[in-house]
Amino acid sequence: MQRALVDSSPTAFVVVRFSLVSVVFLVISRSARLGAKLLFVAKTREEKAFRNNVLVLGVAIGAGYIFQTIGLLTTTTSKSAFLTSTAVIWTTFISLITGREKLTLKLCIAVLCTLVGIFLMTHPFATQGITIGDVFTLCCAAVFGVYIVWVDKALHSAIEITHDEHSATMMVTSTQLVAASIILLVFMPAMGPQKLILTPYCIGALAFTALIATGATAYLQARYQNVVTPATAAVIYMLEPVVAMLIAEFFLTEQIGFAEVLGAGLIILGVIIAQVRTRMRYEI
Repeated sequence: MQRALVDSSPTAFVVVRFSLVSVVFLVISRSARLGAKLLFVAKTREEKAFRNNVLVLGVAIGAGYIFQTIGLLTTTTSKSAFLTSTAVIWTTFISLITGREKLTLKLCIAVLCTLVGIFLMTHPFATQGITIGDVFTLCCAAVFGVYIVWVDKALHSAIEITHDEHSATMMVTSTQLVAASIILLVFMPAMGPQKLILTPYCIGALAFTALIATGATAYLQARYQNVVTPATAAVIYMLEPVVAMLIAEFFLTEQIGFAEVLGAGLIILGVIIAQVRTRMRYEI
């Protein structure tokens, strides 16, 4: 994405990314077309609840990617990775105030292990001080926290309409992206001049981020996140940098030091702690 932003403005890139995957979903799925229709014509209580929840998702995912992409213009990849990972804190906080879960000692330990692990892996403040990009990336983490919590709410309201989990997942996945695309298109004129030059770098980044990093992952998240709490899901999502480190080691011949290995171990430990089924005796 950083290389693609040489050829594209952040807003234009995200709009095309979301629009591309939205069109794919609308073409291949009847449930996706039903969800898009309900954005404009919702009659029953269940349909209105679905529309409201999916609009929250659309705003959250659209704003999140815009904030992250703008942040990458003035911050480093490592700082972006660390600051985005603070979504695990925002998710926990939002889950608490919405009554989704209680703050347990187990959850606190899992979150702390995960954040320390991310810090050790990314060395976020090794090269420069605080930048405006860091602020945008923190905003990205906050709205991603909202997104993680609201995925479950949107899926539940979709199931009440379709009575089928797969169809409901397709509705949630596609409709949030359609909503995000429309919202971003409406506000695009206020975001300044835009550019999009379809170089091989830009086309490759658009194809991968649209179909895989947005479409496939949004479907899997909507389908399976509801088997755990939002905060636990946020901890699990922090395995992403561990996987990236392993890919870099085996395919990009990057050298991994002791701090990175220790950080990866702490992240894995945090995920294990979050998944332990034994109920903790004390709650905070």
